[in-house]
Amino acid sequence: MRIAILSRNKNLHSIRRLLHEARLAEVECDVIDPLECQLIVDGKQTRILVGSTVLPHYHAVLPRIGASITDYGLAVVKHFESLGTCVVNSSKAIAESRDKMRSLQVMTEAGLKVPTTVLSRSTRGLKAAVQAVNGMPVVLKVLKGTQGVGVMLVHTPISLSSVMDTLHGLDEDLLIQQFIAEGAGRDYRVFVVGNQVVAAMLRTAPEGEFRSNIHRGGQGKLIKIPASYTRAAIQAAQAFSLKVAGVDIMESKSGPLVIEVNSSPGFEGIEKATGLNIAAQIMKMMITEAKKCQARGNRRNSRKTAR
Repeated sequence: MRIAILSRNKNLHSIRRLLHEARLAEVECDVIDPLECQLIVDGKQTRILVGSTVLPHYHAVLPRIGASITDYGLAVVKHFESLGTCVVNSSKAIAESRDKMRSLQVMTEAGLKVPTTVLSRSTRGLKAAVQAVNGMPVVLKVLKGTQGVGVMLVHTPISLSSVMDTLHGLDEDLLIQQFIAEGAGRDYRVFVVGNQVVAAMLRTAPEGEFRSNIHRGGQGKLIKIPASYTRAAIQAAQAFSLKVAGVDIMESKSGPLVIEVNSSPGFEGIEKATGLNIAAQIMKMMITEAKKCQARGNRRNSRKTAR
């Protein structure tokens, strides 16, 4: 079996761990830089070149697309889909989960509880927006920030208006979001592989910080989450049809709120915090998905031959 991982850096912890598990499973695994891919469509033969070499057939592809190359990365993922490759996390799923407002819309449609949020491009109606999210303070987010970057806690309407004017001047779309006081400074990162929760950790922000991201200095520890959190995490991943997802959940008085779903979650922090082998779980799932796709393809070919 031959699989590929789309990533710009094969030295990242997550990529090195996946390569190690592929070797143990005796699976041939290539790491492909999406930006090195040249995509060719000519109405006859869709193909992908790296340099002057046409990429071979892969039984499965796992996209690990960074936010900085989302548009080009999605085009590459879509091209693999056009070739009939089994792609674990589709281009549609990645695009929807990466856009913060669209992701909240998808989850709301799926019946999940999310923080009350307002998408705003103007300071007109600001008072009504603040009232909609239960008043000050509010959390202000840029639409496509990652790892806690572009997330601010704003305490006064004057400060909110000033920050929004500045960011709108930089052509940023903004989310005004409800501040969950009882959950401030901590959340749960739940790792979903396939349709199962394989690990969960409680992330706690450093003193004086309300963002609990590990990249912002947050600390993580293994935790057994309640059944309601497990159901919410699985439902969130399924809402996007994601086979690998990091689901961020926050405690609230009304129960678990899903804050965000990450389609390319790093797992160095969660492996260290839990002692669990997340890479092996992902590799096992990829092999299973590749075999399913292969079996479906064989059945289609058999029906064509029978005709």
